Amino acid sequence: MKINIYAALGTSVRGHRKRLNWSQEELGDRAGLHPSYIGQIERGTKKISLATLAKVSAALMVKAADLLEEKAPKVRTTTWETRIIGIIRNKSSGIQKRTYLTIRAALAPERKRK
Repeated sequence: MKINIYAALGTSVRGHRKRLNWSQEELGDRAGLHPSYIGQIERGTKKISLATLAKVSAALMVKAADLLEEKAPKVRTTTWETRIIGIIRNKSSGIQKRTYLTIRAALAPERKRK
């Protein structure tokens, strides 16, 4: 049976991105790639270079090899991430979205400076 490595990679990227609760736009911003390019990677329609694989894996905070495995490893959260999750866990989706947008807006200038 022939395995489509790009489809498997795309599924893994999508799984890691969703575990972090990121949009394709968020991952694209962090990896320096266009969101539509992220979509092509996730669908397995884009044959990416090793340099792009390195950018995506760094943005997702995993090793490139982890993205090539069938089963995606669990992503460890920092103490601050755990605290934020604890605060918003039982809130409505509207409050969660506003909190996310507030944090994203507060950090936007800092991300642009890199």
